[in-house]
Amino acid sequence: MNSSAKAHRSQRAEELRGPWRFQIDPEDLGERERWFAEDCDRAPWAEVAVPGAWDLYNLAMWSCEGVGWYATEIPADLVQKDKWQRLLFNRVSIHAKVWLNGQYVGEHLGGYLPFEFDVSAYLHPNRPNSLVLRVDNARRMEWLPAGTKVEWVQYGGILQPVHLLTTMPTYISDLRIGAVPAGAGAEVTCTVEVANCSADRLDGQVNVNILGGDSLVTGSTQVGCEPQGKSTALVNLHMPQAETWSPESPVLYEASASLEVAEKTLDQVSDRFGVRTIEVCGPQVLLNGKPLQIKGVNRYDEYAGFGPTVPEDVVREDLTRIKRCGANLIRVHYPQDPTILKIMDEIGLMLMEEVPLNWWGVNWFGVVPNIDDDVVINAAERALEDMVRRDKNHPCVIVWSMANECATETETGIRAMRRLMRRARELDKTRLVTFVADGDVRQDLAFDEADLVCLNLYYGVFRPEGKAYHIADMEALVRVPTEEHLRQTREYFG
Repeated sequence: MNSSAKAHRSQRAEELRGPWRFQIDPEDLGERERWFAEDCDRAPWAEVAVPGAWDLYNLAMWSCEGVGWYATEIPADLVQKDKWQRLLFNRVSIHAKVWLNGQYVGEHLGGYLPFEFDVSAYLHPNRPNSLVLRVDNARRMEWLPAGTKVEWVQYGGILQPVHLLTTMPTYISDLRIGAVPAGAGAEVTCTVEVANCSADRLDGQVNVNILGGDSLVTGSTQVGCEPQGKSTALVNLHMPQAETWSPESPVLYEASASLEVAEKTLDQVSDRFGVRTIEVCGPQVLLNGKPLQIKGVNRYDEYAGFGPTVPEDVVREDLTRIKRCGANLIRVHYPQDPTILKIMDEIGLMLMEEVPLNWWGVNWFGVVPNIDDDVVINAAERALEDMVRRDKNHPCVIVWSMANECATETETGIRAMRRLMRRARELDKTRLVTFVADGDVRQDLAFDEADLVCLNLYYGVFRPEGKAYHIADMEALVRVPTEEHLRQTREYFG
């Protein structure tokens, strides 16, 4: 799916469209043989489409898990030595190592969220620049989703576009927008993060504009930032007229933040937002203060023939069909392509977005390997932080989920869920938090800190070998025990 950075920028965001070349490395020889070196002959490598899962390059590549290498060139005319340049990788699955002009730049572990590297010092302005990635999507217990089996196809490769970002050395590195109803209007809080990669202190001004209907709301504040540091500026604004966002009326607004020094604009960022609240009051979930009945489905971000890299028109039609069926929420097992969230904002579908921690610690598939649980939960916390940072401005997101069907009834699992939910609340107090267990959840004691008790039930799915079910059996096998299980669970949790 084609998507760009999470917010529109005045900076130049140049997609690296290639040509890209690819070479599978089943024996993991590439690093020893220095496939990243500038003098490596990559002409025999296959020319491939990026972004796109390597599973779709050839039938023989389907479900391939292991190491593959990518290479392309960054043209010299994109290099600006007086600016600050970074490589943004929107999604690479799962572990990526990056070299530029034969020099090691860095690595990243995590197959669902963006990461970036400062490459200003590595770029040459007078010749093409060789960019090489080693990508590994093998299953490892210490890598998320941290299960001995993975519930979904673990697509490999560069799954979303790669961008070369160009800004001044001092730029806006994040824009957080919070908006809640206030009478006929809204109170909006914009938190602008400024990064200063220069050798001089920054003293400037942050300006925020919100366009709502025919009116323009503006605000500003001073900001200071030490060399090689970051700082935040808070701008509070009142919109005298604003409509709330809901599935029935998905109204969106846009906020634009600019950074100015001596009346010169150094950077500008904009993003869309909705005015809404989501909260729990006793046994009810309230959207904008009104009871909400959630009717949803689970969805993966893949589509036949495309894998997880789906054209926007195709996924828009898919999501629109889901809404036409009567659903108002989609639940997922890992962070989604930003284009999916963009469409859900626009058409009014809510989202329960989840940390990719799945089947961790369960013994359904045999003996659980002995691994360092802190390594897993540290990785889950980093994924949570990156997910919230990227998707926090989307009104469609109403729930952060910490995990799916993990061993959350154990002492280790209980401690992990409490740690993650507490961290989620530190990062974002405007949404609900939970995790998802299955079956009997009375031992999942961390639910005492969750906003919702979420469980998966599978009555009628698993049957004794050789046993046939008929449609007439569904009432007794599925609906009745499911309703009874849910009733008992609700009574237990009060």
